[in-house]
Amino acid sequence: MVDEMDDTGHGREGALSALHEVAEVADRERFGLAIDSFEADDYEEIVRLAWRYQFDDDRSKFKRELRQLQEHVSERILARLELMNE
Repeated sequence: MVDEMDDTGHGREGALSALHEVAEVADRERFGLAIDSFEADDYEEIVRLAWRYQFDDDRSKFKRELRQLQEHVSERILARLELMNE
């Protein structure tokens, strides 16, 4: 288990904070639906994936798992679009 007070914990928290900050300042007119479709766990999963594979020369595992996350978020975006069009 990672100690939240070590450098790794601080680095992950900083990365997570940066993701949230980018979402807050993004163009809501263009990306609002996508931003609203992300859940807290999605941001945390992005950081976990990046941390897990940061030193792995084979990027295929990272890309595969990132695509899986993209599929889940895309399903939420499409569901929101359907609700808006009803």
